[in-house]
Amino acid sequence: MATTEALLEHLAALRRSVNAAITEANGYRNYGDKMTDAAKATQLATVTTVPADRLHASDCAICTAWDGS
Repeated sequence: MATTEALLEHLAALRRSVNAAITEANGYRNYGDKMTDAAKATQLATVTTVPADRLHASDCAICTAWDGS
């Protein structure tokens, strides 16, 4: 069973990943028109691609095994 500490670290990692994505999207929104075409394409690919660490399975072992202690 996952402990409360393991669950909190797991959720914190998800939050860091989402916060990084928000920062990337804000950067694209705020500065996209000032980028070169190549940089803009690279940034757009970053913003529109969901990294594996941001995908959260409905049967996540940590979340489903949390013991509440």
